[in-house]
Amino acid sequence: MYDFKITDEPFAVGYLNADSPSIHISTGHGDLAAAEAVRIVFDPETGFPSYDWGNISCRTTRESGQTPNLRLLAEKAEQNPELADDYRLIAEKMAHLDVIGRMVAARSENERDVSDSASGWGGMCGGHAVPNLVDFARFGTEAIRAKIAACRSNHPESADFYDGLLLSLRALERIAEKIHDTAQAEFARTGNEKLQKTISAFARGLRTPVATFAEAVSVYAAIFTLDGIDSPGHFDQYMIDFWNASDKAESREALEDLWLFFHKTRTWNLCVSGSDENWNDLTNDLTYEILAVARKFRYQTPNITLRCHRNTPEALWKAAVETLATGIGMPGLYNDEVVCPALERLGIPPADSHRYVMNGCNQIDIQGKSHMGLEDGEINLGLALSYALFGGKNILRAKQIGAATPPAEELDTFEKFLDALKTQITHLADAVCSMANKTQRIEMEISANPIRSMTIEGCLEKGRDYKNSGPLYGHGQILLEGIPDCIDSAANIKKYVYDEQRYTLAEVRDAIAADFEGYDEMYRTFRNSGLNFGNDIAFVDAIGTEIMDFCNRYLLTIETARGGFYGGGCSTFTRAADYGRATGPLPNGKRMGEHLFGDSIGATPGRDTQGPTALLNSCLCFDQTLPTSGFILNVKFDKALFATPTGMDAFESLAKTYFAGGGQQLAVAVVDREALLDALDHPDDHRDLIVRVGGFSAYFVTLSRALQENIIARTSL
Repeated sequence: MYDFKITDEPFAVGYLNADSPSIHISTGHGDLAAAEAVRIVFDPETGFPSYDWGNISCRTTRESGQTPNLRLLAEKAEQNPELADDYRLIAEKMAHLDVIGRMVAARSENERDVSDSASGWGGMCGGHAVPNLVDFARFGTEAIRAKIAACRSNHPESADFYDGLLLSLRALERIAEKIHDTAQAEFARTGNEKLQKTISAFARGLRTPVATFAEAVSVYAAIFTLDGIDSPGHFDQYMIDFWNASDKAESREALEDLWLFFHKTRTWNLCVSGSDENWNDLTNDLTYEILAVARKFRYQTPNITLRCHRNTPEALWKAAVETLATGIGMPGLYNDEVVCPALERLGIPPADSHRYVMNGCNQIDIQGKSHMGLEDGEINLGLALSYALFGGKNILRAKQIGAATPPAEELDTFEKFLDALKTQITHLADAVCSMANKTQRIEMEISANPIRSMTIEGCLEKGRDYKNSGPLYGHGQILLEGIPDCIDSAANIKKYVYDEQRYTLAEVRDAIAADFEGYDEMYRTFRNSGLNFGNDIAFVDAIGTEIMDFCNRYLLTIETARGGFYGGGCSTFTRAADYGRATGPLPNGKRMGEHLFGDSIGATPGRDTQGPTALLNSCLCFDQTLPTSGFILNVKFDKALFATPTGMDAFESLAKTYFAGGGQQLAVAVVDREALLDALDHPDDHRDLIVRVGGFSAYFVTLSRALQENIIARTSL
């Protein structure tokens, strides 16, 4: 026991004074101390609680476990010299819990170079997941406590794990009591009727199930906030029983309150509809209510995903298209007919593959059963191609970062060039997955995640933490960026170097090194070749198939540390323009500093010129049952198309055709190009303009200029 004098670090004090070698027991005591100290506050617009932890350096979070903020502790020590010893002691005793710091220190020199050069990265995302948080409303803590006790008897070797969970469960109950008491006091002071559902929901201290939809969303919002504001997942499925058992007017008001809460907290991904393993449709009344509330408020968050399949009702297709027509970029459309077989490649049975949901931007998870939906890493295929030209050298950094492949003079056939490109891809994939696995192993050792361990299947049953291979599924996800830039460059090389022999590969290499200075004719040839992915050109698409299917197949051979395999995907988030700048010149006519770069599996922005059918046909050349992480296709439609029933019907037909052909996903932006252009120069006039970035929607004026230009350059269909 330590004789701490400080009062502003309750979690750390509780953690260290547990004086236990077990991270789980220490975390449980830390959670209890933090629960006693936390101040409950309420949003007057929704009545939902949130938490004021004070100026605290650490507590249990979904992203960083129990990682302390060492900078803050140092500042406190400097500002309070009489208490400095306490802050320094916390820093000394808890510094080893810094997951990312330890991961960065564990990187090899090449892994650091890969990450620093934007060739790729791994292990830097704290971790999305979709636990069954509704269990607290559906069953209550007493039922969860009973399950912990039953599982504990089966795994005596994991007694510390279970005992730590029981301590954290007591902390949750204490927070619930404080929510109830504070809500009552706040209601007496303000008379805010929004607080009534919270008072009712927490009247039993979270120990027993709640009865109504309004109570359930209040409990859900409280636990969802404690868990770290991640992704609600299959909301219409796990909330439908509460919806059906409740007064509809009261429930609609509660749903609107929850929608405002999701918007204010920048909630990630909410999923609706889908199919079961027998292809029965899962659409229900709440599915339509959610789309209706999205149309009503037109927020850019939460990100809504609609799962489609062979038996999706026509009424739901219409509701989805009407929602897209509002311009919010939602719902994103996913195809069960492709996603489920992709997941089944990983050994996930159909009964669970059909439980998939999205989290984060668009990563795929199995609701309440997995830890596989985070971004584990990313590979820049544009730089992989550059490395194939330069034998692994990064010309922007004048350093060997890629694999040592033969010089351009020795790559005398296109097959040899492709082999060099594949070697560079595997080198980057190995480095990225190695970084990710290092992070996973560190998390296994030092991270405790009580809420997720209580609500993700496998953890209690195995006696293992959510981060320590507890969930049933522990697969990983590596994102692939610069897809069309790599394909277009390879197509130009095949035609003009190997087929027509207009240039040698060494000449192409030298031109790229010179940023095409002195190679004007070659630059014009490459820039204007028309050999651009997304135009239904068999020659180009065949090369794209070779590259992408190789990438996705190779990733499936690499094991995760948490007990699964990696799979590929594509989700650019806000990074497309940055990747473009970091990649440098390419044989597709890209020059140094240009930031237009592939932001999905489709064409490089502005390079598809043959219409939507051609774009979709090109994307269907990939085997889209290989990527398991969400294979984003960004498409942009002129708002005028969605202004008429005929136009909306045409889009619906296009989407159905793409899905029938084997497409996995569509991210749809419905925008007015003139409005986008005007917003560049007059942002204050367009504060409510929403665009689809990749796996999510955002207010256009909040994006960087480079990313805005990337979005504008996408071809309108």
